Amino acid sequence: MKKFLPFDLFLILVFLSAGIFLSVKFSHQKGGKIVVCAKGERYAYSSGAEGLYDVQGAIGTTTFEIKNGKVRIVDSACPNKDCIRQGFGGTLVCLPNDVIITIENADGETDGEKGKFDAVSF
Repeated sequence: MKKFLPFDLFLILVFLSAGIFLSVKFSHQKGGKIVVCAKGERYAYSSGAEGLYDVQGAIGTTTFEIKNGKVRIVDSACPNKDCIRQGFGGTLVCLPNDVIITIENADGETDGEKGKFDAVSF
């Protein structure tokens, strides 16, 4: 088994620190607008328009909250309420009610398209 050299440990710490920094910086990025797709219709809200909003889905009403540039679903007509447990996020989905909510950056990209990491590997 090889021994770790001081430079090896330094590189590991640098990559680990960079991964943590980038994950924290981009994981809850505030967007330019909130885009809601429900029953084939597309609605856009400013990420600065804080408050509760309702949208009509396939089986009923979905209520979502915009707060500090982030969005979460607070109530929906779906039976399992899995969409509510997603919390604040970049892309929220309520499949039974056919509602998808995304955050778009100022340049039109969704939060998941730019700067978001699923994992860091060495």
